[in-house]
Amino acid sequence: MVHKLYEPYAHPFVRVVQGSPISWKPNVATQYHQRNVGRAVWSPCGGFIAVALSDSIEVLDVVTLERLYTFEHPRDWSLWLCFSPDSRLLTRFNNKLELTSWDLQTGGPVSTIPGLGDPRNVCISSTYSTDGKLLAVAYEDIGYSGSTILIYDLLSRTCTCCYDSPQGPKMVSIWTHGGCIRFAVVGSGSITIWEVGFTSTDAPIEVERFPVPGNFGYLEGALFLPALSRFASNSQAGVMVWDARNSKLLLNTGKIEAVGMSFSYDGRFFAYGTTTAEIYIWKESDAGYKLHRKLLPTYLSYSKPFISPDGESIVTTHGFVIQLWRTADPTPSPSVDPTRSGDYFILEFSPDETLAVVGRVLGNTATVLDLKSGDPRLIVDAGMGIIGLRVTLDTIVVVGEGKIVTWTLPTGDCTFNARVNTDESVRATTYNYSVPYRRIMFPCASVSPNLNQVAIVKGFSDGLDIHDASTGEHLAGTIAKVLMPWFTPDGHEVWCMPNRTLEGWAIVKDSESGVAKLEPVGPTIHPSGGIPQRSSRGYQVSDDWWVVSPSGKRLLWLPHDWRSYEWSRRWSGRFLGLWHKELPEAVILELGE
Repeated sequence: MVHKLYEPYAHPFVRVVQGSPISWKPNVATQYHQRNVGRAVWSPCGGFIAVALSDSIEVLDVVTLERLYTFEHPRDWSLWLCFSPDSRLLTRFNNKLELTSWDLQTGGPVSTIPGLGDPRNVCISSTYSTDGKLLAVAYEDIGYSGSTILIYDLLSRTCTCCYDSPQGPKMVSIWTHGGCIRFAVVGSGSITIWEVGFTSTDAPIEVERFPVPGNFGYLEGALFLPALSRFASNSQAGVMVWDARNSKLLLNTGKIEAVGMSFSYDGRFFAYGTTTAEIYIWKESDAGYKLHRKLLPTYLSYSKPFISPDGESIVTTHGFVIQLWRTADPTPSPSVDPTRSGDYFILEFSPDETLAVVGRVLGNTATVLDLKSGDPRLIVDAGMGIIGLRVTLDTIVVVGEGKIVTWTLPTGDCTFNARVNTDESVRATTYNYSVPYRRIMFPCASVSPNLNQVAIVKGFSDGLDIHDASTGEHLAGTIAKVLMPWFTPDGHEVWCMPNRTLEGWAIVKDSESGVAKLEPVGPTIHPSGGIPQRSSRGYQVSDDWWVVSPSGKRLLWLPHDWRSYEWSRRWSGRFLGLWHKELPEAVILELGE
């Protein structure tokens, strides 16, 4: 009944031709910035996320990452953020010990306390008093090699020094315990818990002491979860989590380069990032922490995770990107072979828009898709690392590392998912190819529309070469730094897109010698037939990630994992091919009004 009532209004503008993308799900949100993103912090109520930028702090919605507030401040990268217990106040604390608080209900500043230190200070932990009037901040003096707790009175805008720890032991966390502050100090083989009143002038007293194994790298990174007395450390030996109260090892990752660690409030989830832009989420079990999910953020940079208080969500900051994930989502992470992670796809359409061919750069397999049905028509085992593809109504050409191979496509009532290998090709041609020792960018190739020539770029610094597809003979070349070549429809010009600019060459043969050469095309000339990364029919992807029709109608808001760079898109008429190098598949969309 619902379908009959709403079918006229629910006609799909976009159809997924190649399956259903694994990461096409509503529980991921992404926000891009022009500036680097720093620390993030969740409000105790779980309703806000505050993120530090170089000259401002943004408060975001926890469902959509929509920007709710922006608080500007003098340019500073070393920021510490914390919310008051009622989630009303947000406080910023920098390495000069300057404090500023904002009221989220009014959107205005509450108080500012001038700096008391020098830039050598590094904040490590903070906690509010239960009434939210006092704030304790622990910091390290890098030159002094000791730790200090400062107490700030937000109403009187005054600051008093509470405690200086001795040199050597490392303070890892502070928290509120009734009307007092407790803090954990890690020394040789033990964790000591100390307590002092928020307004007391007495010296702190020791209240508990727990053993810690000697192989814990607490001097290089540490985190203490007071509710469960769990101690996490990060060192060259790896990430370890220790149940201090019960003297039990809960996690030992082995050697891994980790950046940032985070517990949920109840300790059910534990997460850390890596220098290779991966996020590992571990979930509590009877046997300790077991790997729950592995996330692959969309920006290759140091990735830092921050788990929500309830452990159900996690926000990651990496480079210029903020991403929101659901830790409890039962859908498994995309299965990506780590040896292939970081490779791009090659996706090409046939001139008549009936077929598409797709494969991974330097992968061995290419798949020809029927765009009408969405089914694989032919699967090619090239037996070599693929760097270029071309498909026509009856032919597929694969360019690999040193070889150009051609197959004839099945015709008539052919069986879908048919497979072929190099033994069944109609032509295999070798050409002179040597992979640079240090390749800055991936190699790529393009086959001319008449299938007679191949343009090859081995790497960004290795120039462009034109080869004869039937003989492998080198015809012409240039030493220009280029990427992603393609031929114009008439095959007389080859174009590249280095550094998001266009550069083209005409393929010219000397009338007497017959020798070909490349002549640069003027900078004011644009390639005939358009640019593969841009639609020739007027479709476009807007700055706010909508796919827009030629008439200006918004057709589809791109899901976050498919918001790739321009060179990770391929247009052909009403079809849009999308891929992201960290995902295991490409997707092709058929667009319409």
